[in-house]
Amino acid sequence: MDHRQERMMRNSGKARSLSSIFAAGCAVIATGAQARTIEATFSATNFSDPLGIDNAYFPLSPGTTQTYKAESMDGCEVVVTTVTSDTRVIDGVTTRVVRDTAYENETCTTDASALVEDTLDYYAQDDDGNVWYFGEDTYNCALGTCPLGEGSWIAGDNPVGALPGIIMLAQPRSGDTYYQEQAEDVAVDQATVTSTSVTVKLKREDAYPPGTFTNCIKTKEFSSLEKGSTEFKYYCPNIGNVLVEEHHGSVLISELTGGADPLRFRSVQAAH
Repeated sequence: MDHRQERMMRNSGKARSLSSIFAAGCAVIATGAQARTIEATFSATNFSDPLGIDNAYFPLSPGTTQTYKAESMDGCEVVVTTVTSDTRVIDGVTTRVVRDTAYENETCTTDASALVEDTLDYYAQDDDGNVWYFGEDTYNCALGTCPLGEGSWIAGDNPVGALPGIIMLAQPRSGDTYYQEQAEDVAVDQATVTSTSVTVKLKREDAYPPGTFTNCIKTKEFSSLEKGSTEFKYYCPNIGNVLVEEHHGSVLISELTGGADPLRFRSVQAAH
């Protein structure tokens, strides 16, 4: 899903056959007074500027690094998200590579010895302003090695029939439900916009200033394969995700933006 900071939701559930969902084309299905299910058909021809990801709630500007921190009785988790200048062609669309590195220890450090997950996520924005999620390569790290994890998937490639999902709608409305990951039996996550025009107040002393953000949206992200595994996320204009609520939760504590890529780790350009 994203997902960004999505480690609790990597292996997600399938609710129904993806082929049946997308065979009918684009549709909005009303499921209640305000609720609606978004079913969007993917077409590579609808991405004339896929790397221009300027969705207000999910902007991806190369060189931006965001750091999230969560602490509990079990220790500390730090997630560093970096929008790289790298690209990868997936299913006919040039996607932006975003790197997530997760660290777990008692002191909230980002030492290499504390690295538990290293993930490459792939995103692109369509001509309507929706940001699509094209898959992830997730490496689970332990004892100095990081083999590719089972939750990895790439649209149009692995598994067979995998499709891109939408990570952020162009115009999210309360009640909207949509698929974020669409790799059957591997990753089929959904999100529901539970509210809009939300004010978020981050309580940590080291939270990203000013600590209070307005006109945000709140989403509920869930998986049918992991009953009870639910996250609530808050996305705010021109920043993106500032808060994750699950167990001990995580809060955005810093953001760096520069013209150069601060973590250009390797080239992952490929064609399918």
